[in-house]
Amino acid sequence: MCGIFGQFKPEGADRALVEAMGDRLRHRGPDGSAMWAAGPLAFGATRLAIIDLSAPAGPIFNEDGRIGVAFNGEIYNYRDLRRELEALGHVFTTRTDTEVIVHGYESWGVDVVHRLRGMFAIALWDSGAARLLLFRDRMGEKPLYFTRLGDEVIFASEVKALLVHPRLDARVNTDMLPLFLTLGYVPAPQTMFAGIEKLGPGELVTIDAHGLERRRYWQPVMGPRGPVPAYPEAVRQVRAALTAAVESRLVSDVPVGMFLSGGVDSSAVTALARRALPTRLRTFTVGFDMPAGSGGDQKFNVDMRYAAEVARHLDTDHYAIVLKQTEALVGLFVRFIYQMDEPVTQQGITQTAFVAALARASGVPVLLTGDAADELFEGYDHYRADALIQRYQRIPALLRRSVLDPLLERAPARLEGLRKLSRKSQVSDPVRRYLEWMRMVAPERLPGLLADGGRAAGADAALSGVLGPLLAGPDTRHFADRIAFTSLNLWIAEDSNMRVDKMSMLNSVESRAPFLDHDLVALALRLPLAYKLRDGDFKRVLKDAVRDLLPPQVFRRPKWGFSPPSSEWLRTVFRPLLDTVLSREHVAAVGLFQPAAVARLVDDHLSKRRYDLWSVMSLFVFHLWHAMYIERSLVPAALSPADLIGQSTILHMER
Repeated sequence: MCGIFGQFKPEGADRALVEAMGDRLRHRGPDGSAMWAAGPLAFGATRLAIIDLSAPAGPIFNEDGRIGVAFNGEIYNYRDLRRELEALGHVFTTRTDTEVIVHGYESWGVDVVHRLRGMFAIALWDSGAARLLLFRDRMGEKPLYFTRLGDEVIFASEVKALLVHPRLDARVNTDMLPLFLTLGYVPAPQTMFAGIEKLGPGELVTIDAHGLERRRYWQPVMGPRGPVPAYPEAVRQVRAALTAAVESRLVSDVPVGMFLSGGVDSSAVTALARRALPTRLRTFTVGFDMPAGSGGDQKFNVDMRYAAEVARHLDTDHYAIVLKQTEALVGLFVRFIYQMDEPVTQQGITQTAFVAALARASGVPVLLTGDAADELFEGYDHYRADALIQRYQRIPALLRRSVLDPLLERAPARLEGLRKLSRKSQVSDPVRRYLEWMRMVAPERLPGLLADGGRAAGADAALSGVLGPLLAGPDTRHFADRIAFTSLNLWIAEDSNMRVDKMSMLNSVESRAPFLDHDLVALALRLPLAYKLRDGDFKRVLKDAVRDLLPPQVFRRPKWGFSPPSSEWLRTVFRPLLDTVLSREHVAAVGLFQPAAVARLVDDHLSKRRYDLWSVMSLFVFHLWHAMYIERSLVPAALSPADLIGQSTILHMER
């Protein structure tokens, strides 16, 4: 099952409403849809058949019909759980992983969630207790939204399914604007829709006659627990944990492929899968239609070139989808923004959608990715840079402030990097220091952008409330660790995972992330920074764990983010749409931002007076989302994998 939906209403559920909710989620489950209704509950699921292709769509119940589950995701250890439950006397009617949740709850109650190894959004109905339970997986791979309308609760895998309710008006959650502009997403439990909530990673919601209660059932912990293993032993443990995570995620009754970027992370996952699978593995990557050897080609097609090298080395059946910069791309991008449900300043949605479409068109409905390794093993330059700042801060403050900082401030342009580090070293507040690396729009710019000055004035408190506890959580001396831990809890769950889930599900493809295996996460968070940033390199313990699997050039390649040529698109094919939705007139009509400030910001970036891509994209994405969901003046076109394939060139690397 890949899309769940339902309604809990004490005076009796509305079957027709819930059926309409399911219709909005057909893309998540093209292989069937079904619902169940009785008394206060109606709930259902759409099905993307991955395990036990003969299993029915919709909720699955236990032997006496008392316990029912609608489930989105995969339980990778379901076979072990099934054997354990059968030994306890449970009788199974399907071979699907969903049924282990049903019988597991019979034996272990709510604690069944602690036995599940996988990604999931679960709706579990206990008719004996007249209680509905909603779960989201530990690392937030699968989304689950809900809203309360008096004593009624409706829930679904995507917001668009909730909005079919006649009493639910789509309104902007204006309190979240500072958080969205600064972070690029809205952290759980809030969304950008007023009155609509989402479960956070590792969260459980209980709904019954007494109301609604939410709590965390699991959360990651960063810091040493017990003796720190010697470095060679840590390398061995990482290799063993990653191997187990990859192999467990190969369980499937349909073909499994790889999203291969040619970086260490996805290449390592591909190599381990290649060893475990009996058949030749299919791999997929994405690039851009740019003249060979041009600056754009050298900058934006790095992944495509390295992916081809890794595919040759591992002898995979490799495909690349090359995006064309045409007017048709504009309509596709609009649909991608709609599919995300909330505005998320995530440029990589475009490539993710195209790769998923290519996989689906190739008959591969399951893809493994390398997502989250950079947060676990500190693989970005800003982790090394912050560690350098921390060393710089050990110099006596008087010497830094009176001599070194002024000296660096007058340094020549070629030392701009050192000047920036010096400035960042002067930021003492942990929240502001985190945002020096992880922000979209700087908090100090909010008063000049937001129409409501009071809302801007409350931004610091809102940001501190979200970021402060996470930054304070790790048991570590290193702020780089705190950045990584906070990003893992927030950015991965509400930005990266949402990109992958929403764009893959748009194309009826299931995506799996071995690095988000909770056992591997726990191991990585126990390891010291010195094992990750080592000998001038980053992600070193991971690299050493997989060094024998990959060609040497993969470990020497430049680090490049998963980004399209957004600035070029904004100045060319996207320009008419940008000029419309960010015009002074439209921004004024929306009424949430200062039109003159938005116009100045956009003009400065497009004319190259100032590089401000993330700010422009945040405003662009927000106003597109607003036009579709709030104003309903912009209607996104329906989309299929064939539509994306038709706007691309497909390259197949011959054996």
